[in-house]
Amino acid sequence: MLWAVAALLTAAVVGLSFRFMDPFPPRRIVLATGQPGGTYDAVGREYQRRLAREGLRVDLVQTAGSIENLQRLLRGQADVAFVQGGTYPLVPDPDATLRGMAALYREPLWIFYRGRSVTDGLASLAGRRLAIGAAGSGTEAVSRALLGELGLPTTGSNLLTLPSAEARRRLEEGRIDAAFFVSSYRDANVGALLHRPDVRLLGFTRDVAFARNFRYLSPVRITEGLLDLKADLPREEVTLMAPAALLVCRETLHPRVVEQLLTIAREVHGAGSLLDPPQHFPTREGVDVPLHEAADSFLARGESFLSRVLPYWALRWVVQLRLLLLPLVAVWVPLFKILPWLIRWRGNRILERHYARLRDAEASIAGAGRPDALREGIARLEGLRGPIEALARRLPLQHQRDVYHCRLHVSLVLAEARDRLHRMPPEPAP
Repeated sequence: MLWAVAALLTAAVVGLSFRFMDPFPPRRIVLATGQPGGTYDAVGREYQRRLAREGLRVDLVQTAGSIENLQRLLRGQADVAFVQGGTYPLVPDPDATLRGMAALYREPLWIFYRGRSVTDGLASLAGRRLAIGAAGSGTEAVSRALLGELGLPTTGSNLLTLPSAEARRRLEEGRIDAAFFVSSYRDANVGALLHRPDVRLLGFTRDVAFARNFRYLSPVRITEGLLDLKADLPREEVTLMAPAALLVCRETLHPRVVEQLLTIAREVHGAGSLLDPPQHFPTREGVDVPLHEAADSFLARGESFLSRVLPYWALRWVVQLRLLLLPLVAVWVPLFKILPWLIRWRGNRILERHYARLRDAEASIAGAGRPDALREGIARLEGLRGPIEALARRLPLQHQRDVYHCRLHVSLVLAEARDRLHRMPPEPAP
């Protein structure tokens, strides 16, 4: 019974630890990236490759972009996603399900156009055929926001929601007048359009005003030849507006996974780029989604000791062993401390019950005035000898002396009862 109680208590404590302590870190996660061939897609593959070495499998899901990524996170169809800064307020999150992890890098808004040179900024594109990004993408969201702020139409047949590759192809063929891309300068579509002499890059002349009106946008100054010295690209200095690329997750994402992702983000983006300073990313600056608690701790103090010294696969085992061993220690260490006391108490209780029966039998023998009553008392004592002899096999060694004392006392009382019966005069015959 004692072992059964201990086993049930252990199961209960382990169950409570699973319920209220951190669950096991997962073996796999789903990462929503972006359009095939885009920057999010390329960065996602790099994350997948690096995390696989640590023992964390990453399943990539290609999407239209940030809006769809946020929706997938809310529906539980993804655990982590790349999201463009400024798009979170566009997707209702009444239960505060989503959490920001970090800003990874700046991805400028590239506006390429054909035709006469634009001198008065974005407003010069009024009435032209514009590709404003794929439906559900961050490019579409920021494009409509900028056009609306300038009083330009945000809907209509002139505004086309096209994937990046299709928008580039149509612009090169002259079927549209301008195309919007929110992407890294490493994006293949951006690089191809920069090299075309018949396509121009639109700069923002009122960058401070745009930055004040759109808090998630920051000016990026690209000097002449910065992106390609040999080809002298861009061919003149230009200022672009750039949101930050964010890493966003569900609130329930395991803290150890958050640390692993941010460690990889630091390895991938920490060195900086032609547009980003070194040792600046990942950062909390520009994150417009409430920070995950583990991400906040990582960005402030770095990763935990276990994440720093162990690969992810080993860390999973440590967490699993902690969840199992701590409840076992909590139950069995105190149990083994009180077990000797429980055994002594149980043995004493058993002996006390037998001594109580011995006392009652002796009292009945002492009060017996007739031979038949005395014989009845002797029979009770004889019946007591068997259970007491069986105690020697049931109780541990520390109680054996008490068991033998009890047997001696039974024999003593039994001998006295038999002697009294022998000396008692026989009853007269009827």
